[in-house]
Amino acid sequence: MIERLSLSDVCALAQDCLTRAGAPDAVAQAVSAEVAAAEAAGERQHGIEALLRDIRLMRYGRIEAGARPQVSRPRPGLMHCDAGHGFAAAALEGAVGALHDLARQQGIALLRLDRASDPGAMIGVSGALARYGLAVLAFGAVGAGRIAHPDIAAPATLRHPPRDVLAMLLPQPMGGQPADGPLDGPVSHGAWIVALDPAAAGDRMLAADIWSVVPAAPPAREIAFSSELLEQLVTA
Repeated sequence: MIERLSLSDVCALAQDCLTRAGAPDAVAQAVSAEVAAAEAAGERQHGIEALLRDIRLMRYGRIEAGARPQVSRPRPGLMHCDAGHGFAAAALEGAVGALHDLARQQGIALLRLDRASDPGAMIGVSGALARYGLAVLAFGAVGAGRIAHPDIAAPATLRHPPRDVLAMLLPQPMGGQPADGPLDGPVSHGAWIVALDPAAAGDRMLAADIWSVVPAAPPAREIAFSSELLEQLVTA
């Protein structure tokens, strides 16, 4: 049986499940917004499926939902966000304002996320920075990257994120992909976000003709779920 939920209902359901699992309200709000954004973009692996995984990891003690991220600036144009084995979406939401300010001051800024849950699509942070007028490139250890720009309606997927090139310049380990099981250690994923002020530095480095981009589809207003999937979620 198929059930259809509005995006607001998806967000509310995700937030309720996270709160019942023990996540603080602010964390639940940040993560549920990212879940809804992924579902709207048609990326279920970063939406409800990721939420199911992460609630299990909370139950196993591998995600510290109440972690307090620590943000530092080890270099003039570099920010470091240590999520403390907590949720990536919540840590990144807390760092958006400082990253925006740094990019405006420097023309370009890098954010390194460490010791976080799987960062997934990072639609929330990419979209927020683009709404502030910045061009953005975000990518984790595996999977597609994300590009956002004030002139693009929604963050788009990069088929071939430039991991290899940036790895030569920024050789810090990207973080592994811990198994989805109860016996492994705390989650410790990483990601990079590049934020560029087009007015200050030009944005040729993030031009769409450099990398192959999957155009963002119009966000869905209703999301179809199987009853089995929803049952798994509400009983997680």
